[in-house]
Amino acid sequence: MNKLLSANFFRLRKNKCFWGSLAFMFVIGIASPLLRYRDMKQSGYINNLDDGFFMCALFIGIILAVFCSLFIGTEHNDGTIRNKIIVGQKRETIYLSNMVTCSIIAITMCIVFFVPYLSVGIPLLGFFVADMKMIVMIGVTVLVLSVTFASLFTLVAMLSQNKAIIAVACILFSFGLLFAGAICNRMLDAPKTIPAYSIGENGENTAQEMENPKYLDGTKREIVQFIYDVNPGGQAIQCSTMQVVNLTRLPIYSLVIVILTTGAGVWIFKKKDLK
Repeated sequence: MNKLLSANFFRLRKNKCFWGSLAFMFVIGIASPLLRYRDMKQSGYINNLDDGFFMCALFIGIILAVFCSLFIGTEHNDGTIRNKIIVGQKRETIYLSNMVTCSIIAITMCIVFFVPYLSVGIPLLGFFVADMKMIVMIGVTVLVLSVTFASLFTLVAMLSQNKAIIAVACILFSFGLLFAGAICNRMLDAPKTIPAYSIGENGENTAQEMENPKYLDGTKREIVQFIYDVNPGGQAIQCSTMQVVNLTRLPIYSLVIVILTTGAGVWIFKKKDLK
């Protein structure tokens, strides 16, 4: 395992996608508080450090989809994985080394966003307004979420040998998770009542509140909330907006996904016929 990890990290030294991803997260980490400060000066609306601090949760899935697909896809394309097996490396070790590498990179990308955001944001926007316990908990949730994305994309990338198919599948998967999360968010945000307008006999408009047929209640709401919480895309939306209903559950759901996907990936990869 150590030799495989060392080889993976050695490859990163000249990996343009890796350095480009870090540069992107770093630039976004600097630009976000600067833009919020400029907006505050122009509009007079007070922006806090909290606003946008966890915005990286929305980007990390897409960036990892590109990185994991290219990093692992290149190994398939160049025959590196097959050569590792020929020299005696176990398949489960190869799979886990790639999974660990992608997970470490995922956490690193989040940190590369957080550090410049704090360095620029604190002098311009002040310190956090929200409770620090919640800030730390959401931060931990985002880091665990990034590992979940790495686990999912490692699974997709390791089970296909076509680099182009891997890239397309990972990117579509990433956007699909976010899209599904956005749908759940819209369903849960539906108001309980909506205004109903009518015209009286004298021609005056009157407004009354009526029940919203799209409002979710009871078991339906619990089911949609569960799907929203389990879905990594839903977690990304909740963390980025800091509107998390079941904060303590999200890291648990993410860890369960990591264990299940990694276990399934190792089992399938061991039986896969590598050409």
